[in-house]
Amino acid sequence: MNLRVAKSVLACALVSASTLAIAQDDAAGGVTADDETAAGNVILVTAQRREESLQETPVAVSALTADKLEQLAITEVGDLGRAVPNLQVLPVTANPSALQIGLRGGAEQAGGLIVSEPVVGIYVDDVYRARLQGANAQLGDIERVEVLRGPQGTLYGRNNFSGAFKLITKTPSPSNEWINASLSYGTFDTIIAQSSIGQGLSDTLGASVSVLYRDQGDGWIYNRAQDRDVGQEENLVVRGKLALDTGPLRAALSVSYGKDTNDGYISAAGSFPRVPTGRSDFVSADEATPRFGNDPYVTEFPQDSFGYTETTAISLNAEYDVSDSVTLRSITGYVDLNDGWRWDLVGGFEASPGVYSPGFDRTSIANANQFTQELQALGSTDGGLEWILGAFYFRESADQSLTDNIPIFFLFNLDPTTLDIKTDSWAIFGQATYELTDTLALTAGARYTEDDKSFDAEIQSGFGMPNPRTAVALDRKFSAFTPKIGLEAKLSDNAFAYASISKGFKAGGFNGLSVLNPLVLSSVYDEQTVWAYEGGLKLQSSDRRLTANTSVYYNDISGLQQTALVGPGSFAQQNVGSASVFGVEIEFAAEPIDGLNLFANIGYQDDDIKSLDPSSQAFVAGAKNLPLVSDWTLQGGFSYETPLGNTGYLSFGADARYVGDYWVEVTNSYFVDGYTRVNGFVSLETSDRRWKLSLQGQNLTDEVNYVSGAAGLPFPSLTILRPRTLQVSIGYSFD
Repeated sequence: MNLRVAKSVLACALVSASTLAIAQDDAAGGVTADDETAAGNVILVTAQRREESLQETPVAVSALTADKLEQLAITEVGDLGRAVPNLQVLPVTANPSALQIGLRGGAEQAGGLIVSEPVVGIYVDDVYRARLQGANAQLGDIERVEVLRGPQGTLYGRNNFSGAFKLITKTPSPSNEWINASLSYGTFDTIIAQSSIGQGLSDTLGASVSVLYRDQGDGWIYNRAQDRDVGQEENLVVRGKLALDTGPLRAALSVSYGKDTNDGYISAAGSFPRVPTGRSDFVSADEATPRFGNDPYVTEFPQDSFGYTETTAISLNAEYDVSDSVTLRSITGYVDLNDGWRWDLVGGFEASPGVYSPGFDRTSIANANQFTQELQALGSTDGGLEWILGAFYFRESADQSLTDNIPIFFLFNLDPTTLDIKTDSWAIFGQATYELTDTLALTAGARYTEDDKSFDAEIQSGFGMPNPRTAVALDRKFSAFTPKIGLEAKLSDNAFAYASISKGFKAGGFNGLSVLNPLVLSSVYDEQTVWAYEGGLKLQSSDRRLTANTSVYYNDISGLQQTALVGPGSFAQQNVGSASVFGVEIEFAAEPIDGLNLFANIGYQDDDIKSLDPSSQAFVAGAKNLPLVSDWTLQGGFSYETPLGNTGYLSFGADARYVGDYWVEVTNSYFVDGYTRVNGFVSLETSDRRWKLSLQGQNLTDEVNYVSGAAGLPFPSLTILRPRTLQVSIGYSFD
């Protein structure tokens, strides 16, 4: 325990040692993004690659500031679904740093593979992150998170089929200095220490350093085969940033390192009732029963499992004002990723009394590195024209080795399957908005993207002495033209409406989850496209105490890419057909009285598979619906702050999220019934707003929720969310 505490305190000590270097002046610091998002002020976003008011941005955007993230205890990307309508962000069968994401009909459910790419683009300081491994990033030192809903095929490049996550970190300057530190302790012996310092070094130069360390010392699922709790995690994130602002030239160099080590993916030991012959309905996750008594948090695999993800990222963002109306911008990024995991997909099984065996034991070791370069020119004219032109280049090289031990079917380990993929992608794009009148504007844009991918793989294809192996060598190009046209109208100072038609694109690719099946490994799936029709209305009261934003959309999807079980241990991504999704999203926020903040989000979706390829597993199973599409998602909550005389402030609040029924995978073999999880917090803050003591609770009603898995195996794989957790924190903040 001493070593863990020492690591935690070290992060806070970095800030404490630097405190004397910053002038403790309440007047220090200018208007930051956090100031702009305070009650009664304007929320600024960069969804269209330029800074503008959220209420006058013709895109469906959920903007979460640092204060909002803290209030909702959103500490990692995987938590974002709790605050965004119609968004599903769930664990995936890899390790806790990887995700499966579903949004507006798009879904990617094989996030632990180097051949898998997201349907939602993930950006850190405008640098694209290609891998879903490591996507569940810890949200330390974050100024703002923007979740763009709907295809971003014009301005954001690769694989922004359903939307984009934008993580914006703090940028230091002489007018934006801060110091933050906190230390927390919670359920499962969890220690979290984080600190961040930003300081001006001269009139034009600023620097910042941030550290986040998290150690969950105890697991939350009991492994009866090993007689211990499993599910431990340890995270470390360090970021340094150097920012220059000379007036016409602005540049920021960022270097970050993150490491996540854990017990890997943990499958809960549950059982579905057998489906009687001739039964016409499907199996619900609510019908799953714990394999051992009434305890759902139990598993029984005898082998050690693990997971790790190590990410190093370097980025340089620079822009230069050529004139008052024209700016040139460069965004350069490099990301190196090392990822590995071992887990039992079905949680093992008891072969005989007291004798345990693996059920589906898979090990992966992967490495990837990417380079991106984006160039932009953007400007405006006195005649009411705003424009942006750009070019984007992406190069990635990645390899992965997969080893399987499946005693259910075989008696020994299979030889490794090796995967090697290289991708070169480039794009050119442009978008312009022209003011037709003082209140009406027309937007038109387009992007051309071309992906060139090569894939080399080798797999065991039978049994012998030695085992026969089959090599696969593939090369494919995928391209798309993705236009957008839209109208926007400023109906009044407090009402804004927009309508748009746009196209989204996700490149095709290759398959890697294959056991003794070269046909799966050599199969190629084509690109997936969507035509999106959307209209929105953004309303705000004149005193900015009430905001109501609504979007209505219809997505027409072709070449639908979905993952399905195609044999013992083999999962293939297939183009299964075409589908449509109709949806409504409403985001509501209000401050009816000083200190009381209310919010509510409503998401409704109606999906329909219009046609299926007869060769797809979805057709064979008679699927009718898309995976990870809930009919309803409802989120709501409040926070209230009241002064305690001259001593400080008391704050408390709660939020709840309801997720409606959804199908787990494309063959519709089983679905998750709607469920609700409730969270809350209470905090005490000193009168100078420097010190804060808080208590936060997640899943306060201690609900048991199976949310994903695979039902087509001899022993079902069940992904279960965590039970109730509590956390107490003490923090210091100065800005």
